[in-house]
Amino acid sequence: MCPGRGSAEYTIENLRLLTDVELVRQHPGMYIGSTNSRGLHELLFSLVTDSLHEMMRASGRTLSVTLHADNSVAIVDDRDPVFEEPSLESVFTQWHGHGPDTDGRYRGAYLTANALSAELNVRVRTDGSVYQHTFRRGVTHAVLQSGGPPNDRGLTIRFRPDPLIFGELQFDSEMIRDMLRQHAFLHSGVRISFTDESGGAHDEFEFADGIRAYVQLLNTTRTPIHPDVIVIRGEQTGIDYEAGLQWCEEDEICTSFANDYYLPTGGTHVHGTRTGVTKAINHFIRTRMIGERPVKGDDARAGLTAIVSVRLEAPIFISAARTNLGNPEAELVLASGVERELLRHFEVNPEVAERVVRHAILERDLREAAHAARKSLRLKKRPR
Repeated sequence: MCPGRGSAEYTIENLRLLTDVELVRQHPGMYIGSTNSRGLHELLFSLVTDSLHEMMRASGRTLSVTLHADNSVAIVDDRDPVFEEPSLESVFTQWHGHGPDTDGRYRGAYLTANALSAELNVRVRTDGSVYQHTFRRGVTHAVLQSGGPPNDRGLTIRFRPDPLIFGELQFDSEMIRDMLRQHAFLHSGVRISFTDESGGAHDEFEFADGIRAYVQLLNTTRTPIHPDVIVIRGEQTGIDYEAGLQWCEEDEICTSFANDYYLPTGGTHVHGTRTGVTKAINHFIRTRMIGERPVKGDDARAGLTAIVSVRLEAPIFISAARTNLGNPEAELVLASGVERELLRHFEVNPEVAERVVRHAILERDLREAAHAARKSLRLKKRPR
């Protein structure tokens, strides 16, 4: 029973204001979606995504991730750190310590990982100095400052998830490897390495062709109907977007990202891309194939392998686990941008346009024939 319920004994002294770290520890699902394996890996993936996001701002070139035998993970990058020793504790323990130069959803990864770790060590290397801060379950345990090489800059975070939150869950080496390879495709020019101490594996990823190489990888076991990946890039109203498209004989595949987060269920940017593809194909049919009927969205996207990535200032993610993007403006920007750039590609590459459009028309005819066959069979089987 609550103190003083039903009486005048319940006063402000009965209330206790929780720290930000305590809030995260009491309700971890609000910040990582769940405390199962997906939530465990969300801690790491958010920190990696944050590092890469800041590396884009600060000209970082290398990032390494090491999975240690004690189930701790170390993330090391060579960016110019955006915070130094005076603000270090607040960044890892307070929401308002995130700073004004990036949205809190990114910096919140620091506080969340710190709160849900048995131990977290952060090491800032800048201007010949090294600042090291150790936390245990989100509370400062030790602080150290020392000298370092004058030209060495970067950030190191090593954390061990708290068994009180995650039980005996272990990191999945293959899942981490796949995530890092995805990021290397999205950040051409950045070298990303992964070391698994227990398994003895070491991988390095760097893809100069970026998203084009990603689509080519996905299509290694598929049958493209045109040789080259169509890459679309643009910026409109503060939204940077990039899409890689290639049509194949098989089913549609679409992989999407927003602010470098993988979104398993897509979102408005994917809807916009699909709309743009359908509009471009129907525009080509209407202007170049007089008398031909338009196709539907499923026809236009049949066999399409698509990678869609957007970066925007204020992402609206559906759920704490960031499975889906909800920004309506992203749909409008992608729809117009993809339609415009795909039509330009068709103008310059008429053979590709012919193959893609003929493929969509064939899918339309097959769909209509299947519908007619079902209707005919239904009429024949109908009781008289």
